[in-house]
Amino acid sequence: MAETNPEVMAMIKDELQKNPDISNQELFEKAQSVDPDIAKLSARQFNARYPLQVKRTVAPKKKTTTRRTARGRTRGETRTAAARRAPATPRLSKAPTDSRDKVRAVLLELARDVAAAEGKGDVVDVIMSIDRYVDRVVKAAG
Repeated sequence: MAETNPEVMAMIKDELQKNPDISNQELFEKAQSVDPDIAKLSARQFNARYPLQVKRTVAPKKKTTTRRTARGRTRGETRTAAARRAPATPRLSKAPTDSRDKVRAVLLELARDVAAAEGKGDVVDVIMSIDRYVDRVVKAAG
């Protein structure tokens, strides 16, 4: 399983906040000054391990909704299609809970570990340690 350097991760996050348009090459060079072992990585490996992970955590969550007109129809929907639609029913709130956030964090860590794996052998190692993630999900779910 590929390890990340927390100092490099923090530097990448700071640099991306200062200049979101900074190139990966510039980040790669700055990261090498923080940790010389970074030079062993290809540009692609570096991007997957550091900038991409930071961008994923910082990116705003997308909200997918259907725009409706004042009469309750979606754009392009005819009056009869809107009438055929079942009446709106109250939905339960989908407010995130503490345990949901913890489970989500564990699953995201698993995904990061799989994405950071450099070869097939590393992916297999991550999958072989799935029990560790399952135990953490069970604990987080309460």
